[in-house]
Amino acid sequence: MIKYETLYQNLLFQLRNRISQNSKLVTRLVEILSLNREAVYRRLRQEVPFTLEEVVTIVKEFNISLDSLIRTDVKIPSLLQSFESEDIAQIDYSVFEKYLQVIKDVAANSKGEISFVMNLLPVTLYNTANFIYRFYYFKWQYYSVQGNQSKLYHDITLPDRLIQIFEEIFLHLKNVKIGYYVLGDRIFQNFVNDVIYFNSIRLVGDEDIHQIKDELLHFINYLEAIATKGFVDNHLNEVSIYISDTNIETSYSYADMKSSLRFALICPFNFNSVLTFDDKILDIMKYQIRSRIRTSSLLSVTGEKLRTAYFESQRKVVEQL
Repeated sequence: MIKYETLYQNLLFQLRNRISQNSKLVTRLVEILSLNREAVYRRLRQEVPFTLEEVVTIVKEFNISLDSLIRTDVKIPSLLQSFESEDIAQIDYSVFEKYLQVIKDVAANSKGEISFVMNLLPVTLYNTANFIYRFYYFKWQYYSVQGNQSKLYHDITLPDRLIQIFEEIFLHLKNVKIGYYVLGDRIFQNFVNDVIYFNSIRLVGDEDIHQIKDELLHFINYLEAIATKGFVDNHLNEVSIYISDTNIETSYSYADMKSSLRFALICPFNFNSVLTFDDKILDIMKYQIRSRIRTSSLLSVTGEKLRTAYFESQRKVVEQL
């Protein structure tokens, strides 16, 4: 027998799959259910259940099939798919765009909060990481796109649509009220090791290495400046950078608006992501982030000696190139 919790989760999933922007979803539900906004927020937070009459109204207005509510195999939107060619148009950009829209909502919320746990360089903090972005994209294509194992880094071009999305993500992320970044302690070393390897098999040229190296050094200076002052542009928007003292296997981000909207973007591979609104997954991630922070060292504002030593050590790592 289908559990009510499963039905409720499937209903919320179907709603957010149709209207990802939280404020618009709330407005729409207010209109069709004749409820006030707080009553809708309480239902989306699952503090109060939708009545049977409200569920019937919702599925009718949103054209949601009852079959989709009782299924137990509803899939999270995903970019994980097989690629038969190098045509970037095959990527499901809707995941990136939904992610961007939610970040806009979080940035517009006075209590918006977003956390990142990363085993990759935090390029979301840095808008001019052209060579770094390109290397991640090159590496992703090398491992993911058939027949791309011989394509040179120098010949790789980031799609304009992807660049625009990344620029908008950066623009809105720096306006989020509170941001936490928990970084793996070997993110620069792992990146440098990868560049050295692909240079050894002649897919990354020596001139490319010089450009990547210069950008990495600028990136380190930029991160150190953010860690020193504790914000990107606006001092009212806090940014806390931590270095994890334990290994980070997978990158992911978690957002909370302290109202009804929570989401997570799981990034097991470069340019492959899974966007989820599932409360059980989100609760696990929230707990993991708190645990990660407990086992990490804070670089932002305080800990001047540790911060200086860390960024100096990362410059030495980059000098290996």
